[in-house]
Formats: sequence, structure tokens, C-alpha cells
Amino acid sequence: MVVAGLVGATGAGSERHFFDRFGPQPLIIAHRGYRACYPENTLCAFEQSLGRSRMIEVDVQLSGDGVAVVFHDSTLSRTTNAVQLAGQLDLTSLDLCDWGLDQLRRLDLGSWFLDADPFGMLRRGYIDRESLVALMPQPILTLRELLAWATEYRMPLNIEIKDLRKTSMDGLIVPEVLREIRLSRACGQVVLSSFRHDYLQTCRHLAPEIATAALQEGTHPPDLVRYLQTLGVCAYHPENGLVDASLVKTLCAADFHVNVFTVNDPDRQRQLFRWGVTGIFTDFLEAFP
Repeated sequence: MVVAGLVGATGAGSERHFFDRFGPQPLIIAHRGYRACYPENTLCAFEQSLGRSRMIEVDVQLSGDGVAVVFHDSTLSRTTNAVQLAGQLDLTSLDLCDWGLDQLRRLDLGSWFLDADPFGMLRRGYIDRESLVALMPQPILTLRELLAWATEYRMPLNIEIKDLRKTSMDGLIVPEVLREIRLSRACGQVVLSSFRHDYLQTCRHLAPEIATAALQEGTHPPDLVRYLQTLGVCAYHPENGLVDASLVKTLCAADFHVNVFTVNDPDRQRQLFRWGVTGIFTDFLEAFP
């Protein structure tokens, strides 16, 4: 199956209009894949997003040997069996940045979901346990592998570059992500976002052909429109609680797209789209009673 996520061709200056390509229809962005029903940031969660969303959001950071991998948390304890494997691998740290790729490949990133059932979808019968068990184990993906998959299915990606300021990889993450995107010839298929806005400035300096978006939580930066113009981003990605109709109107008038995270309430989704947001990040890709 091929999913035609993008509308129109890419070209010089197209990074500023990345989200225009989706057309006027509300844009549903799968938050870490189909996270409500499948383990986040795994291939099965991404595969199940096909046909249910028009874009997927993923998280990327670096392994201890400098490989860009798809993973959200800075530590491995919540969504892997690292606690059980660390001793076998002579590792004392559960921080992802202390594990090399070969060690990370030993982990199962899926089976935790069977017990945790974080959104109660197994308990309520929205996903069959046996079919989910058959998908286990789920290995960690490198960014290169994800980009190859996304290119095959023409699925646009929002790649969030995680904040690595407390690791030795802080200065390496942006160049490595950009290198992998260029090697995969996926520059027109991705938008890079981060809470670290200095990362976005580096992206714009090193790869101006790749679209960027500013993630924000807590409070808005002062003089927001001018701030976003200075960053050179094409979109603003605020947390749900920061968004009202006035904000959306102001940013749209300044030619910025607004995509809001993480919105799981259908009534709130409809309200945001009425106000003019381009997209919403959500864990639920189908309407449930």
C-alpha cells in the first residue's frame, strides 16, 4: 500500500510551505505512531498509522556510539526490557546514550505494552491481545531504517530532535540527523522540530532546504511572531493548553502553520480546526465511543 501523504512537488524555498502540501483538510498527525493501540515509536505503531493519519511524529536521539535512533525517553526503563538485560550486557546505566547500537538491538521495545496497556485499549477490547503478542518483540529502529520505510510508503514525518544537553552527544545530534535525512534523500518529506530552539537554528544554518518547526510548552516566547520569524521556522507546535483562537489567528496571519500537541479529545480537536490550526498530534487515530 502506498499512502500519498504529500500534495505537490518540492523545490527551492518549499521548506517554508511544507504544510501547505497537505491541502485544506484537517491534518491528523500520529503521535509516536498509533500509540494508543501499539507500543510507541515502533514499526508496528507506524505501520498501523497508514491509512489512519497523514503524518507521523517520531522522536530521535543518539546511541552511545553516535547512531540516530528512534526513541522518546532519555532512559530505557519505561518502554523496554533494559532492566532485565543490563546485567547480562555488563551495563549499569539505563540511559540510552550509554548503550551502543548493538546493545540497543538486543532490547524488546514492544512487550511492555501488553502489561502496561497505557490507554486501556486492550482492556476495553479495541485491540486483540493475541494479534499484538504475535508482533513481539519490536526492535529499536535507526533513523535510517525509519526514513527508508517512510519513503517507501510516502509517509511524511515530523522528526523531533530530543534535547541531549546533558549528554556528550549534544553537539552531534543535529549534524547526524541532517546527514541521515540527506543520505535518504528525504529532505522534502520531513519537518524537524525541537524544544531546543538553538537546534533549529543550527538546522536552518546547515540545511536550509529542510523545514523546521518550534515546539513549545509552558509559556510563549515574548514577541512570538518576531521570534518565529527570526528562527526561520515554518510552523509553531505549542502544547494544547497554550492555544486559543487569538493565537491561531495571529500566527496564521503571519503565515505560520499551527500544529497542536497532544490532543486526544474529539471536541477539542474540532474546536482547534474551526479556529484554523493546520494539524493536531494525537494518540488516537480512530473515534471511540
